[in-house]
Amino acid sequence: MRETTKLITVKEVLKKTGYKSRTTLWRRVRAGNFPKPIALSPHATRWKAQEVEDWIAALPEIDYAEDNSSNEACH
Repeated sequence: MRETTKLITVKEVLKKTGYKSRTTLWRRVRAGNFPKPIALSPHATRWKAQEVEDWIAALPEIDYAEDNSSNEACH
């Protein structure tokens, strides 16, 4: 049995990534820093949900416990 590929809209991509604008998203796509979308028609663009999820999962995590000396002044 074939798996169904879930496709998501630009609005859903923005919500998942936290990007505030479509311009930022498209700049990252053009630069090759974000998965390319699929053109369903000249006016309908979608992203594969799994590719977006994989991209998010591959982002580096921030370890705030690594160097607390710079944060001490804030407390």
